[in-house]
Amino acid sequence: MKKKLALLMAAIMTVAMVPMTAFAAAKTDIVAVDQIKVAAEGVFTSRVELQKDEDGAEATEHFEVILTLDNAKFTKLDDDSYEMDSANGYENKCVGVKSIHIEDDHTAKIKIDKDNFNGANPDGTAQDPVMIPIKAEAEDIGDVFATFSTNETIFADASEVIATVVDGDVIVESKGVVTFVEDADEDTKELKDITIEGAVLEALTGKEITLKLKDDYEFDTSKRPIIYLLNDNDAESKIESEFDADRDEITIKFPVAPTSEKITRITISGIYLNTTRNTDVGDIAKITVSSKDFDSVTLEVARMVEEAVTYTVEDDDLPVIWAGKDYSHYDTESAGWSDADIDGANTLEVSVEENTGDILNTSRKATFTFPEGIEVVDIEYSEKELPDRNFRYEIDENVVSIWNYSKGTVESNDETDFGIKFVINAAPTFSGDVDVTLGGEFDDVELTVATVKAPYTVEAKTSEVLIDYRYVPVNDIVITEAEEGILEEDDVIALAVEKMDFEDAGSYEVTSGDIEVDVAIDDEPTGISLNDKGNYAYLFVTVTDDSTEASTITISGLELYLDRTLPVGGYALENIGGRFTDKHAINILWENSSETKDSDNKGAYDYIPEKNDPSTGLFKYDAVTVNDSYVEVVTAGRDQDDSSTTRKI
Repeated sequence: MKKKLALLMAAIMTVAMVPMTAFAAAKTDIVAVDQIKVAAEGVFTSRVELQKDEDGAEATEHFEVILTLDNAKFTKLDDDSYEMDSANGYENKCVGVKSIHIEDDHTAKIKIDKDNFNGANPDGTAQDPVMIPIKAEAEDIGDVFATFSTNETIFADASEVIATVVDGDVIVESKGVVTFVEDADEDTKELKDITIEGAVLEALTGKEITLKLKDDYEFDTSKRPIIYLLNDNDAESKIESEFDADRDEITIKFPVAPTSEKITRITISGIYLNTTRNTDVGDIAKITVSSKDFDSVTLEVARMVEEAVTYTVEDDDLPVIWAGKDYSHYDTESAGWSDADIDGANTLEVSVEENTGDILNTSRKATFTFPEGIEVVDIEYSEKELPDRNFRYEIDENVVSIWNYSKGTVESNDETDFGIKFVINAAPTFSGDVDVTLGGEFDDVELTVATVKAPYTVEAKTSEVLIDYRYVPVNDIVITEAEEGILEEDDVIALAVEKMDFEDAGSYEVTSGDIEVDVAIDDEPTGISLNDKGNYAYLFVTVTDDSTEASTITISGLELYLDRTLPVGGYALENIGGRFTDKHAINILWENSSETKDSDNKGAYDYIPEKNDPSTGLFKYDAVTVNDSYVEVVTAGRDQDDSSTTRKI
């Protein structure tokens, strides 16, 4: 034991003698300078920049790193030696590299110059960062990674994607799709640029490329396309283009085949498209690009739509909003807003898509109006979709107004395409579909975005009774959960009958599910402050254990005492709200309600003014009527023969 203890102490002392800087987090920046796309088995060169992070420790001497390639291998010469081998002078093409040696197809050992790595000479003059052009041959489809590692404490292992291996030797892409609107005045539009890029060196060696148009569109022959070759400015004046007689095909001819030491990239712009009398809504214009050098590629370049602006929701599965639930999630302890349970609390995303880019004036106000009984707590949106340039919004109970909602600049005429999610509260009495109406700058459109359900229901049939008798029986009360666990432990459902008293709480039974409850009659249970005061008979159902399946509670054998002064007529059974002494609602149905909505005391939570309006998302408290004639008094008791009334002895 002493020997082990001595070894442990020796280890502690050894660690204590090591300078703390040796354990400091080393930091290294690695940047892939080139964005390379390459075909499988194609050769490419990607430059990698390697330097010390500004917070990292400086290198005091030259040091070695191991470069490992994943999904590519270093290229070889005809004599089977590696091109990156120092024997071939490859290091002369690098910056800040003292020597290079290839260990195998995927591994190289590189000695780094300390000054270039640090970014400065000892005298303080600036140095270029370490630059390593990695020449390699791609292997499988996917990303190519370059990983640098060493045992030097000033260097942190770093990895970067230096190329992407694609399927095929040529990449043909369109910059986007233009949109024609049915019955609009504009029937000619310029297409987005089409690019053709060789994924391997000299992939484009032919002298001709054909663009074939499909569907009920035609090329505008009055405008000639513009063809640009990257790194070959002289080629532009020599390129010829011609339309066929049917105006559905363009042939581009190169007097000299485009070749270069670098990968060839051709950009075709200035192509204009006309609609025809046969172009209908839904017709998509496609161009097939073909050449003897590569397999033909078909691109979608235009389409015809019915409306200039379309409004949609995310999908057909509408989210369920529970009536009365507070979706603001204000945490009184941390005094902040929490998104922990926000999933499912929102409506579906309302998407606005401008199909032409010149319809909406995004500086004008556009509105989203929800029905009465819905209040908007806040909105959620993506900074990418709605850049924080000048975008702003205001919430006035059930109306949201927005301004400056284009994702592009005002001058660019970019299409307006964005989505907004709304965090909403529903009143305890609201149920059914939530329809939002778009207005202002938007077209007058109505979308169904959510549905509201009661978290639980209370049912009771009308009982016709005579007054001035005790132990008058009334009908059963049935409480049904909408889903399991919606009523949580310690929740209280307070039921009240006006102007009469419960003689007996009767009996209760969980007729389905597994919830556990207690049922009692009381003026006001300890720790509960009821919203409704006055001449009521109270029945309290307290949850003692949550359910794991939606449950039903049936309360039977209830008896009332009716004072003979009660007028003939109907008396309601109400589900009433209240708060525990810590100010939280006694159950879910009044989480978002307050008796003092318009004052500084906002009820359940202390809402912060910075969150739009302090009372955002709150409703003025109101009881929920279960049956407005739960007890129907039909006549006066003592004016009738006693045989008409059942007595309990």
